[in-house]
Amino acid sequence: MVVSVLATVMLRIMSNQARLTHHQVSRIQSIYAAKAGIVYALDKLRRNDDNACWPNTGTYTRRMQRSGSGCDVIETDLPQSIQYVDITVEEPNSGISNTRRVRAKAEYTFP
Repeated sequence: MVVSVLATVMLRIMSNQARLTHHQVSRIQSIYAAKAGIVYALDKLRRNDDNACWPNTGTYTRRMQRSGSGCDVIETDLPQSIQYVDITVEEPNSGISNTRRVRAKAEYTFP
């Protein structure tokens, strides 16, 4: 009986640890996906190569995801836990003088 209870407790601890580790990996993946979104936006703004989707004025948000249309950023290599990354580019002079603030927020799921 004691061995059975001990085995059950050990299995429960291992199961909880595996779930915690999976959640932590998903969270870290979302952090790096958000950073990738910021780098992508900064590169688009620096190159000024797509004025329709990345204009020089106003505040706007673009969504990075595995599939989409229009001005969505298509990134097929996003991990399965990442649903999307919203990239917000604020209007000029919203940060330091003559600059634009860029923010990103990653939405991830943990089953």
